[in-house]
Amino acid sequence: MVAVLLTSCTYVQNPLDLKEEEIEYAEDLFKRQNQVTLQAMMLFENELSIAEEDRLSEAELQMHDQCRWLNDAANHEIAGKKIDIFFQRQVQKSLKPCEMSVQKVESILEQLN
Repeated sequence: MVAVLLTSCTYVQNPLDLKEEEIEYAEDLFKRQNQVTLQAMMLFENELSIAEEDRLSEAELQMHDQCRWLNDAANHEIAGKKIDIFFQRQVQKSLKPCEMSVQKVESILEQLN
């Protein structure tokens, strides 16, 4: 029975391992998100209208919410912590919504510059 459980655990983990392309995509997305956050911070120092500030701030908050799993994964990696299967799935499922929210903030930043 134990052998069957161990075999099934091994089988379940392999399909969830991130491929090299997915790792690069996640790393690039993480960098883009950080870059956009820096650009937004710099823009907040300029004189924006209240409407512009609200629009950018709301989009940035949505981005941080959508990218929270990716950010948590980066923090786990930095701390040397293991990422379990559930956590991996959440990160994988969050990448597309995270990218879409990063694109939205990028678009707003382009319009405000």
